[in-house]
Amino acid sequence: MEQFWISELGPLTGTAEDAFSKTFSMVPDNTMALAKIYSFTNQEFDGQKHLRIDWIITDGDFKMQHVFQKLHVYDLDPKKRHKALNMFKLLYTMFDLKPTTMRPPEDENLKVFVNKHAGIKIQETAPNDKGRTYNWVSEVWPVAGFKSETGKTIVVESALTRNASRVVQPQDGLDMDIPF
Repeated sequence: MEQFWISELGPLTGTAEDAFSKTFSMVPDNTMALAKIYSFTNQEFDGQKHLRIDWIITDGDFKMQHVFQKLHVYDLDPKKRHKALNMFKLLYTMFDLKPTTMRPPEDENLKVFVNKHAGIKIQETAPNDKGRTYNWVSEVWPVAGFKSETGKTIVVESALTRNASRVVQPQDGLDMDIPF
């Protein structure tokens, strides 16, 4: 990789503004948005298997942002599993699809959902033990007649804003073959 230090997007500045993420946007609680399924797969987290839908918002202030939905269809809690299986059946029905087997779905079976559009309700989790909140999809609706209600962007202060006075600025005039 001879051209490692050459970027397709232009010259490297090494400034904080070009290096740091500027903001992180949470989708506000109870936002209703149009979205499509980007991926639908079997996943496992902390030993708990579930189905995970990656939705990508297709309209409004949060267009192109990903939000996730977990279907706990393998959960040992009968109530949680029942609710998840009902959501899964709702998706099949809404998209006019039918399962091809009585066995648990494999990733290959779930691909029929990719690029399907729906209206979704997005919520925020309660803060975790580190004080972080996350978005999740709580409801799914047919596109026909769906009304988007996109909230205002929440901006979380970044390290760049807090530490602006401590940012190291790049030095010019280095006598090396590296192009900066």
